[in-house]
Amino acid sequence: MSKMMKVIGKLKLWTLIGAVLIVAGIVIAAVFGFHADPTIADSRTLSVRLDSYVTDARTEYIEDVCEEEIDRAGLGDKYSTVNEFSGTGCEIVYTFSSGVSEESLNGVKDAVETRLSEATETQDSVLYGAFVYVTANAEDVSAVLPSGYLWRGILAGAVILVIEFIYVSVRYKLNMGVTAAAASLAGTLLAVALVALVRIPVTTSIIYVAAFALLYTTLLSLVIFGQMRTNFKSDEYKEKTAEEAVASSVPVKAILLFAAATAIVLAVTGIVATAAVRWFALSALVGVISALYASLLFLPAMYLPLKKSSDKRAALRARYDYKKESRKDKKAAAKAAEKAAEKTDAPASDGE
Repeated sequence: MSKMMKVIGKLKLWTLIGAVLIVAGIVIAAVFGFHADPTIADSRTLSVRLDSYVTDARTEYIEDVCEEEIDRAGLGDKYSTVNEFSGTGCEIVYTFSSGVSEESLNGVKDAVETRLSEATETQDSVLYGAFVYVTANAEDVSAVLPSGYLWRGILAGAVILVIEFIYVSVRYKLNMGVTAAAASLAGTLLAVALVALVRIPVTTSIIYVAAFALLYTTLLSLVIFGQMRTNFKSDEYKEKTAEEAVASSVPVKAILLFAAATAIVLAVTGIVATAAVRWFALSALVGVISALYASLLFLPAMYLPLKKSSDKRAALRARYDYKKESRKDKKAAAKAAEKAAEKTDAPASDGE
């Protein structure tokens, strides 16, 4: 018996594990909320991004301009960080307390932006010809998940699930559509629940993490059901049991390789990106794990009983059609015999 054969026979186990994790995540999120990164929580930030070749002279010039304007405004930053992007660019971030007013921060932003813009156009400046972007942002824990933003995300997810259900049901089968939608929903909820449980720092990017998990699980579901549809049409698979057909139709190796490649991309992104993107990459990696759970464990286990029920109905229908055809054949044979007998009796009557 293959490993997948053992997996698909444990629907109750996979459902229970997923349900426990999802409920636990909901409880933690409801009681304690999502974990906010202490370096960005309840704060305001001034970000200067240099999308050009990075040198010490350029970063020092930008830092000098920023610090001069910050001191002139009397803000006083909590700390600053410099994030480099493989020598082709960098981002310098100044973090302030949430008590700093938006007007004051925007005033510093405008002043810094003006001075750096002039420097990029001055030939004897170290920033000449460079591309510099200045932004001011606010990260407030109490506003990490605004209700309107959250509900829009939920609505968009519901629309995607409905589209997936209709598409898979029409293209493949109704029971496949039901399973695909259920697996995608499970993968999405599990990803969000795990982010809450392991306390990964989040901002509003949690919505994008949920969307990523939903789309990733949907993609894996389409791959699996596409393979099943192809296999089930062959004569070889028609002779197999439902367990054998489902287990051998899940492309486990291909899905694991694809997931590994995705994980590598997310890891590299997290290493070279800013803090906010780094936390998104880590959360998205949790989404990959959740999608694997939903597609490789939950999906085939849920689809197996539905396929058995479908196969049973198909067998009963075929048996009914066979009996119906047999009755028709018997009636046709009886009528043919009657006509033959009538033709045989006809000459005898004439002779008398």
